[in-house]
Amino acid sequence: MAKIPLNGYSRLPQVCEQFRMSPTTVWRKVKDGTFVKPLKLSEGITAWRNSELAEWERDPMNYGSKKPL
Repeated sequence: MAKIPLNGYSRLPQVCEQFRMSPTTVWRKVKDGTFVKPLKLSEGITAWRNSELAEWERDPMNYGSKKPL
């Protein structure tokens, strides 16, 4: 499995493959606030910023608990 580059965007199939999650799990975690929210790039095109995915990957257990001051 190849690492996602820090720049650019990833679509749902790449996110599922990289983090070994089903699409249903990805969307559930997004809804729960425990995974990175995607961007709507255009109608029918949703993607995640690779830099934000890398941040989540560094500390997935505390991702949703980070609150701005």
